Amino acid sequence: MIRNKFLASLGILILLVSVLAGAELYAVYLYQKQVRDVAWRVNVLPLAHKIAGQVSELQVSLGELRGILHTRLRISPLYAGGYHTVLESQFQKTLFGLKQSGQKYQQVLDDRIAQSGIKDSFAQERETLQNIRFTAAALETSVSQTDWSSSDSGIDAAESCLLNLQKYTDTLPVLLNDELQGYSRTIQRHAVWLKGSAIFYVTISVTLMFFLVHLSYRWIFNPLQTIVNGSRHVAAGRFDYRISVNAKGEIAELAEAMNLMTQRFQEKVEQIEESKSDLDEKIKQRSKELVRSERLASVGFLAAGVAHEINNPLMVISGAAELLQRRINDDVEQNSGTDTVFAEKYLKMIQDEAFRCKKITEQLLSIARNETKEKVPTNIVTIITDMAELVRQQSVFKQKNVKLNLPEHLEVKVHPQEIKQVILNLLTNAFQSTEADGMVTVRLEEKESAVVLTFQDDGFGMESDVLQNIFEPFYTHRRQGSGTGLGLSITHRIIEEHGGRIEAFSGGTNQGATFVVELPRC
Repeated sequence: MIRNKFLASLGILILLVSVLAGAELYAVYLYQKQVRDVAWRVNVLPLAHKIAGQVSELQVSLGELRGILHTRLRISPLYAGGYHTVLESQFQKTLFGLKQSGQKYQQVLDDRIAQSGIKDSFAQERETLQNIRFTAAALETSVSQTDWSSSDSGIDAAESCLLNLQKYTDTLPVLLNDELQGYSRTIQRHAVWLKGSAIFYVTISVTLMFFLVHLSYRWIFNPLQTIVNGSRHVAAGRFDYRISVNAKGEIAELAEAMNLMTQRFQEKVEQIEESKSDLDEKIKQRSKELVRSERLASVGFLAAGVAHEINNPLMVISGAAELLQRRINDDVEQNSGTDTVFAEKYLKMIQDEAFRCKKITEQLLSIARNETKEKVPTNIVTIITDMAELVRQQSVFKQKNVKLNLPEHLEVKVHPQEIKQVILNLLTNAFQSTEADGMVTVRLEEKESAVVLTFQDDGFGMESDVLQNIFEPFYTHRRQGSGTGLGLSITHRIIEEHGGRIEAFSGGTNQGATFVVELPRC
């Protein structure tokens, strides 16, 4: 669990901080201890020198007393007695000060022992101070006698005590210096130890830190990064991707939840894809039905227009056949041979008009026929010519003019039946948009990788709102309100299926319109 991992990381961090803090506190403790020891030695060192100085003063005073004793005969007795009294008083005063200094030193030493709780470190100093105290007491005893300084024996006894006292007092600075040197060595040893400890603890700390970072990346960051990368794969559309993390707890549960969510999403997408496929198939079927319906509507529209044209050749055929039958009957009654030239003339007329009717019906059937939708190289010039002729067969378009600017031959890989419907729709739309004696111009241009077919008329024209909706299903802009509104929509779809494009242009009302169709060559 993330909580346990977090607690483990926090424990390692606390351990790291504790180790560093402990090492730092111990180093501070050693530093303070050494500082207190050195400070005590520094403070007590003047006392040792003061005691040594007082002993020296006693020796000087004792030497002067001995000198007065030997030179008493050569100086005034009155002066010698006064000076002797002063020296003796000074000696007593210095001896008293020596005792006080010794007591103060002893008090400081006792306080230090009480603070540190260690007696062995100060054993020599305690012994030396005890010897100084005993020797000072012996000296005080020897000088407390009357007239001790008036004889060589008294002075010699005092001098003997002073020599012992000097020996002991000279030992104190030596002991202090030795202890200071010992402190110096201890400090150096502690410095080395602290340096080694610092290196050790820093090494341990860095190791623990790297270990903590490693655990964090292994337990938290790497699994999270794996989940993020997996999410990106899923976001990119790879719904079959599953996240696999080498972890436990909440992160594993998160990965499992995301995998479950991805699986459900994949199932929904598959269902949507299946539904989309069914809808696409239905749309294709409905589109085919619409195209077929529009095609049949166009055939019906053309059939109604060319019915009169078919009646004309049929009347010629029936009249010629009746005339030829009457001529044959007359020849039979008169027992004369049939006029071959006359018969050939009317038979040729019957044949031509019959072929004319056949051609018209074939053109209509070619539009209504449901051929296989397969792209084949097709001479588009022939399709344009045939469709223009078929539209011109209608009596409503007899008074309107069409101009074809076409090359002799130009092949394009298309669905012939669908392209016929496109050209028929655009021609019919252009003729219906013009008045009597109007002009429709059809141009075919060849480019490097495409052909451009332009239908231009000088008819009613279109406003901008009509241009925006001209290719929408069931939208019509004819003045009579006739038509299904599917012709241009189906034309647009057919052109797009061929990989081409169609555009409509118009300057406005009564300024004509232009439709430009661009088809790829292959």
